[in-house]
Amino acid sequence: MADATAAAEARRRYGVPDAVRVEVLPHVALAWVEGAEDAVRLVAAEPDAIPPAPRGMAGRAALGRLDTPLGPVVVREHRKGGLLRHVRGRRFRGRWRPLDELVVTRRLAAAGVPVPEAVGAVVLREGGGWRGFLLTREVADAVDLEAWLYGESAVPAGGRDVLPRAGDAVRRLHDAGVSHADLHPKNLLLDPHADRVLVIDLDRARAFDGSLPGEQRLENLVRLARAVEKHRLRGMRAGRREALRFLEGYAGSREEAAKWLDRVRERLVPGLKVRVLWWKVTGQGRPA
Repeated sequence: MADATAAAEARRRYGVPDAVRVEVLPHVALAWVEGAEDAVRLVAAEPDAIPPAPRGMAGRAALGRLDTPLGPVVVREHRKGGLLRHVRGRRFRGRWRPLDELVVTRRLAAAGVPVPEAVGAVVLREGGGWRGFLLTREVADAVDLEAWLYGESAVPAGGRDVLPRAGDAVRRLHDAGVSHADLHPKNLLLDPHADRVLVIDLDRARAFDGSLPGEQRLENLVRLARAVEKHRLRGMRAGRREALRFLEGYAGSREEAAKWLDRVRERLVPGLKVRVLWWKVTGQGRPA
């Protein structure tokens, strides 16, 4: 039987909204919105038997895919990053990050930020740690910005406006007081059916009171610029013109975009040569 006290404590600790059901048992914690309960329970019961998503689905992580009354749902397991990600395992300690991500994603959606619709979270508790999954509704025919910039995908409807829309999406995220922990072209998703760009993978996102302060905005934009520089070594066609188009969507005008670009470059350039050398040594800058 579910522990009502534990569920109430988890709801309080993570700020779970009323529309999300929470269930906490000794070895598992579940959260879901109406229509996603069966999928959440299936992931909890058989985490390694989730049907894989079609090859080529946009985004960075390996994904699973389940059919639900809400439509197709994408299942993403929380994984450790970095060069040692393949040997560091997938067990975590501390806060239940899938529940944090579910909550922040739904709050951003309610605030009008273009993010995927998060519908469930699963935390498998074992040996003082946890293994976790986030469930979101699938965005059909989506293309991530990295693939688009490499020219690996057809241009969606309104393709000329992709970069300004991506900039606007990031600005909305920042206006809502959230800093992305891994702002990268693969975490900006082009939805051709809704003519919009979504910000995805909000694991470890930091939320501030009110609008995001200027320093945190700059740090986030520099992180994105650094990721683009790595891909430029691999053949991505992205230069000053593309950066200005993105920042025009972010800042609202070409004049303000140029100011932001100068600030980003001022922060990015020192130390860039060392990073480029590291990317080359580790193979991260090898041409695709």
